Amino acid sequence: MPTITFTGDILPSERINKITGGDFSACFSKAHKLKNCDYLAGNLETPVAGEEMLYTYERFRFNSPTGILDALKNCGFDMLTLANNHCMDRGEEGIVKTLDNCHKYGFDTIGIYSSEAERDTTFVKDLNGIRVAFVNYTYGINTFVHKKTVEHPYMVNLLQPEETTPGAIHLLNDYTQIAEDLKRIHIDKSPEYEYVKPHLEKLEADIKKAKQSSDYVIAVIHNGGQYIREVDPYSIYMAEKIKEFGADIIVGHHQHLIQKSDFTDGYTKIYCLGNLFCDNRIVSDGCYFDEPLFNVAFHLTLDKDENGKIKAKQSFSIYTTMTDDRGLPVVIDSADVIKIKNETYLRMEILRYANLFAGQEKYTQVQERYEL
Repeated sequence: MPTITFTGDILPSERINKITGGDFSACFSKAHKLKNCDYLAGNLETPVAGEEMLYTYERFRFNSPTGILDALKNCGFDMLTLANNHCMDRGEEGIVKTLDNCHKYGFDTIGIYSSEAERDTTFVKDLNGIRVAFVNYTYGINTFVHKKTVEHPYMVNLLQPEETTPGAIHLLNDYTQIAEDLKRIHIDKSPEYEYVKPHLEKLEADIKKAKQSSDYVIAVIHNGGQYIREVDPYSIYMAEKIKEFGADIIVGHHQHLIQKSDFTDGYTKIYCLGNLFCDNRIVSDGCYFDEPLFNVAFHLTLDKDENGKIKAKQSFSIYTTMTDDRGLPVVIDSADVIKIKNETYLRMEILRYANLFAGQEKYTQVQERYEL
């Protein structure tokens, strides 16, 4: 019975890159419990394309030292999902170099590709005799900032055309605007829909092909409006489409906040796990807990019965990203946080986020595990 664990976004900043000097080991030194699974996957939301392409120097143009890969490998990560809005921050050359570096460190990667043959090959992992297929797509690639579009479409799995081009819904818009754009393009089928249709057809074909070659299909989706607590209409619409196409579960990233999941009719749609690792320092005062950030590690345990049917058991942990005396984010299981600083407000925050993510009836597992 293999267990797959998914974490939230991994997002180094310019400030963190400078402080670490490329050595991120301290940031993940307390995250040892993440290794307690058979396969650990995280969304790396930055290119790792080498110093010659310049490290992160502005808000929407990321590139990080390979030290982040070293730290993630030592932390136990097996897979990095790379279809996200920052994957083209150093262009197509950055995609090739990022993939080269990830593979040098032994990571499985999905979502971006250096050749058409790679993109057209379904990624299937055999985990204790269960064939698990992974499909990874993003809503966009920050075209509105760097003005780049993908010249070789096989390089990035896109749910829709690049931002600022016909058919694209810009998810940095407010909730109302996203709803209006969704209705016009997707529901009412405006002429712009013809630009969207090939992306949806490719997504559907990928999922159906994955079902033919595996026992279980996981769709990892980078989608949704940033810093919006309520799930936006486009994310809800796309999750329903992905369910229709045949994926067995949806795991989402990008919003940078824990969002409420949907378990309707026994089907799991996870919209956002939050940020596992990012720059959460607000005040540089040397405090250990100067702005704790809460996020989810989602655990999926699969079992195959004698008829070949897959049964999936789901659980989750709440992680806290703290700030150390150098100003670095440090990832730690919240159970260990309570041992370090057993304060009522922290216990209540852990329970609040567990309740937000999974609802009242499911969050009691966190209450019992952490003895809160």
